Amino acid sequence: MSHSTDVTSPSVDLPSHTSPTLALVNPTEEEKLVCWKLNGASWRGALSLPSYLRREEHLADQAFTRDGGITYWILVDTAASAPASSPRTILASCESLRKKALLATKDGRVEEVVSHGVGSVFCRPEFRGQGYAGRMMKDLGEKLEGWQHKEGSRISFTVLYSDIGKKFYAKNGWKPFPSSHIHLSPLKPANDISSSKNTPPTTPLHAQDIAALCSLDQTLLRQKIAHRNPSTRVAFIPDVETMQWHHAREEFAAKELFHKHPNIKGAISEGREGERAWCIWTHTFGSKPESTKLHILRLVIEPEQHIGRQMPNRATKNGTDAESTGAVRAVAAVLLAAQYEAEVWGMHHVELWNPSPITVLAAREVLPEAEIVDRDEESIACLRWSGEGSGEEVYWVGNEKYGWC
Repeated sequence: MSHSTDVTSPSVDLPSHTSPTLALVNPTEEEKLVCWKLNGASWRGALSLPSYLRREEHLADQAFTRDGGITYWILVDTAASAPASSPRTILASCESLRKKALLATKDGRVEEVVSHGVGSVFCRPEFRGQGYAGRMMKDLGEKLEGWQHKEGSRISFTVLYSDIGKKFYAKNGWKPFPSSHIHLSPLKPANDISSSKNTPPTTPLHAQDIAALCSLDQTLLRQKIAHRNPSTRVAFIPDVETMQWHHAREEFAAKELFHKHPNIKGAISEGREGERAWCIWTHTFGSKPESTKLHILRLVIEPEQHIGRQMPNRATKNGTDAESTGAVRAVAAVLLAAQYEAEVWGMHHVELWNPSPITVLAAREVLPEAEIVDRDEESIACLRWSGEGSGEEVYWVGNEKYGWC
């Protein structure tokens, strides 16, 4: 693909965002490149723009995104006249990624469904304030209800992760969901505190280990949501293709920036199956120190289903019974492994989204002052419900970083 497309600001009379001639369409290859060049100025992070363009091509060619897994969208004015050889004026742009998901009804029936995650929502600065992004999201929400769905069904929900607070996307139906995280500092292996905390040993996870664990994770997740409950439960399937997409992102950046390869993809505590904890992580390389972090994509606590009902609703520092459980120690062990990995790569911190009570207690085992941080502006998980009912009772299970796009 040529990277010579001009992205200078067009001289056009801008239509109203309510105009019936505006349409949400799929871009040509040239128009897609224009979108990447425009949003790359804001989102390339530590990468150069040419590297960012190559990364976008690379991420579009993963198992997760091939064969229609990713769809690009642009908002254009169909009444505008432009030379046939020129890209249309792009008023706003975004992309959607097809995701496998589970939907559990109140009576405990579990169905595998198609969902979509929306990402890369962008409007060039000179077009902002005109209502184009809002028009695009309104049209997109309606479009995705019937996009790539199974015959005879419809899409029950779509998600996005807002970096502009909670209000804008909520206007178009994407309701903000709990978006919190635990923040852990890097730790030098020389300062190993695992023996004093009585945590089990851990084994590093490599790329070849991920598929089997993802398969087990899916089995545990289906069991977790397959019971009668006053709420409808939804969850993205934590499959290996999703993890590989995240890892393709980190591997590309690590090679471009450091000529290195992040071989370790997570950690698992030693022990019998059913008693272990494991996490899969990814390295995020930002343009600022605080945005360079080790994200926990997915944390699995095998015994959580059995002891979860005995845990306090809100973890506290005084949860003495929970602190003595093997589950807490197993989670503490993999969190320590993540802290060590963050130190090796010079990460600013480790970040784990929407921790469970067990996880909070484990985090305080390794860092007594660890607190839950509620995000109000960045990476706000939002869900648009289009299934049966109002959606007020929908509970998002496993709302973790692996679902991000």
